[in-house]
Amino acid sequence: MRRLNIGLLAFLLSLSALSLAEKEVGETQTVKSAEVLQKNIDSPVKIARVVKVKKPKGPVETIQTAIVRLNQLTTIAAYSPQLVGQLIETEVAPLFDFNHIASEILRVNKLRLGRDEQAYFSAKIKQNIVTSLLSRLTQSRSTSFQFISARPMTAGSIAVKLKVNGYYSYGVFLDLIFHKNNSQAWKIADVVLNNDSLVSYYKKMVLIKLRRYGVYGMLGRL
Repeated sequence: MRRLNIGLLAFLLSLSALSLAEKEVGETQTVKSAEVLQKNIDSPVKIARVVKVKKPKGPVETIQTAIVRLNQLTTIAAYSPQLVGQLIETEVAPLFDFNHIASEILRVNKLRLGRDEQAYFSAKIKQNIVTSLLSRLTQSRSTSFQFISARPMTAGSIAVKLKVNGYYSYGVFLDLIFHKNNSQAWKIADVVLNNDSLVSYYKKMVLIKLRRYGVYGMLGRL
């Protein structure tokens, strides 16, 4: 059964992103058509709007969306590097669960920060990750992300292996670890490259700065 689930997940993820794009275009056109129709109706009768509560995306749709956005971003980077920073902030950053990443780093180091300090720590972790991602994506003009496999992990997480083309002739492999956040939405909770995870890297870095500078010194040097 587990192999069947993995195979099904891999098959669904390997589907073309065209269906996702067509769905988004169709939904946009439907909304616009409804708005035009509403404006042209000359009647005192008010039409009740049915508001649908948007459900969190499932893991397959979330992973597929992440890959599509990353590839769109690298394509745009080749033509307009100035737009990359803004697009990372609006399109890629929301894919990550920065609060969870920050909490994992603090938990292992047994740090208990106040609400303001914890918010500052989370914001700095986000800034560092976004800056690093921006730097990586602008280093190569031909970067692309290719789905390789997906496998379930403990605690209901999913590890998605991608091949990053464009850095070396043979490419680089990385794993995106997706988990469900408190809102039941699937978000990236860690990134693993060459068996070294993003969370582990920050755990080590924070520990070194803690020992050398103390809590507030560490916060100021993130």
